[in-house]
Amino acid sequence: MAQEIQRLKEELNRKRKEIEDIKKLANKEIDRSFPHNLEEFSERELESYIAESIASIKTEIDSRPAKEPITSHRKVIGRPIVTLKRFLLQSLADYNDLFLDKQIRFNRQSVDLYQALLLRTKHNKERMKQIQEQISSCEESLVILKAKLEDLRANLEQGKNLDEGPKLPVQD
Repeated sequence: MAQEIQRLKEELNRKRKEIEDIKKLANKEIDRSFPHNLEEFSERELESYIAESIASIKTEIDSRPAKEPITSHRKVIGRPIVTLKRFLLQSLADYNDLFLDKQIRFNRQSVDLYQALLLRTKHNKERMKQIQEQISSCEESLVILKAKLEDLRANLEQGKNLDEGPKLPVQD
């Protein structure tokens, strides 16, 4: 079963690399994505996925469209059309920026929150590891104490059976 899972993961990685090659050939992003079943990821794969996702989100924080030069292929009426387009785009850009500024602030806060939650998770993981070590230490001490208690109980039983052995003082 583990070998089959490993084989499938390798095949999936190979297909992802093929897609990257296609993206390079197309020279643009492909609008298809493969859903990830995050529940099946190992701890290492999850950390890698989270790091890649945050990096990807960071590149997309500013949702303003790229400003490309406006040109026309028309020889006669091209200039008036370009002038009109520039005027309209500039007027809409100012209006659009009012809305996009709020979205960009939200995007930045979201990325900051993701990073904070990731850090908190790492800190909690480290703390849990420390607690597990403390519990293991306590369990070892408990085993030793139980063994000493059994020895003491056996010695007390032996003392009762002999009736002549030294008695332990009773404290009230």
